Amino acid sequence: MKIKKANIALIILLLVSFIIRIYKIDTLSLFGDEIDVGYQAFSLLKTGHDYKGNFLPIYIQSLSESRAPLLIYTSIPGIKIFGLTELGVRITPIIFGVLSIFLLYKLVLLLSKSSKLAFFSALALSLMPWHFHYSRTAFEVTLLVSLILTGTYFAYKFIDSAKNKFLYLAIIFFCFSFYAYNTANIFVPLIVLTIFFANFKNFKSVIKIKSFLISLILFSLLTLPLLYQIFFGAAANRFGLISIFHDQTLIDNIITKRTTFSATSPNIEAIFHNKPIAWASEIIKNYLTSFSFPFLFITGDQANLRHSIPNFGLVFIAFLPFLLFGLFKLNFKDKLNKLMFFWLSFSPIASCLTINGSTHATRLFLMTTPLAYFSALGITKILKYKNIFSKFLIFSTSILLILEICGYTHEYFVHYPKDSFEVWNYGYKQLFQSIPKSTQNIFISNAKYNSLLPYTFYQKHYLQNNFLNDSNQSNVFLDMSGFNLNSNTFFINDFNGQSHLDKIKEIAQTGDIFLLFQGYDIPGDMDFSKEPLEGFQTINTVYNPNQTILGQVIQKL
Repeated sequence: MKIKKANIALIILLLVSFIIRIYKIDTLSLFGDEIDVGYQAFSLLKTGHDYKGNFLPIYIQSLSESRAPLLIYTSIPGIKIFGLTELGVRITPIIFGVLSIFLLYKLVLLLSKSSKLAFFSALALSLMPWHFHYSRTAFEVTLLVSLILTGTYFAYKFIDSAKNKFLYLAIIFFCFSFYAYNTANIFVPLIVLTIFFANFKNFKSVIKIKSFLISLILFSLLTLPLLYQIFFGAAANRFGLISIFHDQTLIDNIITKRTTFSATSPNIEAIFHNKPIAWASEIIKNYLTSFSFPFLFITGDQANLRHSIPNFGLVFIAFLPFLLFGLFKLNFKDKLNKLMFFWLSFSPIASCLTINGSTHATRLFLMTTPLAYFSALGITKILKYKNIFSKFLIFSTSILLILEICGYTHEYFVHYPKDSFEVWNYGYKQLFQSIPKSTQNIFISNAKYNSLLPYTFYQKHYLQNNFLNDSNQSNVFLDMSGFNLNSNTFFINDFNGQSHLDKIKEIAQTGDIFLLFQGYDIPGDMDFSKEPLEGFQTINTVYNPNQTILGQVIQKL
């Protein structure tokens, strides 16, 4: 049996995409949300409960917030196979990242019948820094894109074949997307309505009353458990925290405009400066900024260094001429072009309703799919010209792309882990893993960061259900506030106003272990590995990449 050249090229692309995403997966340390994903999956694997004691929760409670559950549930196999490690936590987004490349290929091939356009779409997505970056970390968005692409693929399979199984599969995957990431709550209904109305005649001719009723029941069964969370529960609370409709800065600006010395009468000012106008202005500004050249091609999301690397955009500049040409030559009679245009148009809407949503790379991640497609569309159309201009453009952009890939790779693997070490919780693994097992007391400082999850994750310690009901006891140990994990492990929030080192000397008994953070518990640049604290031995001193000290573990002699 002969394998088509297109299939061979696709297999090679997927294999290379997987390799470059799993390569040196521990280059970046696990940050807090990733540790939370891994430990929640570990807890569900062991007990069927999240670490707050909820049995198979619809929305999972974490220390600071509740979160959509699907990434955590799908991370359980990775934790089972690879344990509480970087690979164990990140193998799931790697797999879904590569899967989304394959699914885009299949969708484009289904709707265009062009293996060349499908391959270039998959290639563009694979090489996009935006997609690469998020495929290597435990964010929910690669899972979300895979689910939406799958739902869309099966929706069009149903339109083409009239087979009800594809309709039901489309509904299942679209419904699952609501459990992946909150942007789906706005985007998925919009894209489903687009598919429906753009193909209304086809739907009308192939769907039957029975299949419609089964679809309605299936949709209800899958979404009802989540609806309360979306409108009244944890998801609603989360949106309340980040939405522009609760942004105090906007309200303060309105008040300032109404009361400043340049204001006229209150009634007139109320016409021009009010919440609806401020919200509408912010939404429009956010929406337009999300398509801006600097954000996409130059700076990326610099509000959060975890979302993109400095000095590089989310999309390589080499893609720009093809992207613009693809959009310029857009034919709305083509159903794939129409789908991708509306996909791109809808992608920023959910993010635009949030504070700093104009350049939030995570909430805007859905843009990656149509940007890859339109870049591929531009490439295929330019290749058809076969003139000296098209050949020069392909050659010059290929050279530029190679240079950009080399520069990005160097920045990502060499500079970025060191320059952004703080946002990636650099050194926490070395620090918490170095705490030895002990029957004596262990005191862990909470002064810099909530140390509970890093400790339990890296020590592979199982939290008993309902443990987290009381995490701030005023007298957890000799008038110090905090909480105890068990009879001999204490997390200290407040050393009761004393010098931390003086307090430690006062309470320490032989064999007691202390994990302390530099600048919070240990003043200045005191390095106990060079000059041990009197009466203590140093177990470990962990240095940051800039040679400052992160923290130290010491033990009473």
